[in-house]
Amino acid sequence: MKRLILILVPIIAACAGAVLLFFILTNTTPSASNDAPKGKVMSIDSYVTQNISTLSPEKSVLGGTFHVTNISVSNEGAGEGTGVVSYEDGHIALTADFTYVVNDQTGITIKSFKIRN
Repeated sequence: MKRLILILVPIIAACAGAVLLFFILTNTTPSASNDAPKGKVMSIDSYVTQNISTLSPEKSVLGGTFHVTNISVSNEGAGEGTGVVSYEDGHIALTADFTYVVNDQTGITIKSFKIRN
């Protein structure tokens, strides 16, 4: 019986170590963006599209969800810029002008977001 234990303990320890090593090597830390390489900030288009419902001062109506229909961004990659986004929820359609700042440490900050009249 002792012989069996002396054989099984190292085998079990080796298997446990292999499993632990596998999880350590395959573990990925979530980043601020799923479409940006590690250490890079996501694109302005993606950020605005993913956050349109919280950026819009006008709320969607009748349980709708906002969807971006068109977006254009100027000066992307320059640190600061402007953009225009059109979006709708199936009931209302809106267009807004926005300004933004990009920083490698803090990410994207939307400085202003104003719906056109």
